[in-house]
Amino acid sequence: MVNKEKQKKNRARSIKECEKVWADYTGTDLQCDEYPFASTKEGSTKGDNRFSVRLIDGTGNGNGGRRLDEMYTPNRIIDGDAFYMEITN
Repeated sequence: MVNKEKQKKNRARSIKECEKVWADYTGTDLQCDEYPFASTKEGSTKGDNRFSVRLIDGTGNGNGGRRLDEMYTPNRIIDGDAFYMEITN
């Protein structure tokens, strides 16, 4: 999903859920990680409440997000394409 506004809404919804579960985590090195990814139409604002969130190390979360972004272009994933992701390492 290339719509940055929808991605921001997915992230905001996920963060709201993290705060509901783990309260205020500002001032820590933790960030809210979500699945399905905020960059997909299946993200947390889809409306079916079928998503999960967890606090993880901020550096790891940032690295994972960059790796995900780096996967889209070389694999020619464009808006609306279905894709399957297998985590191997």
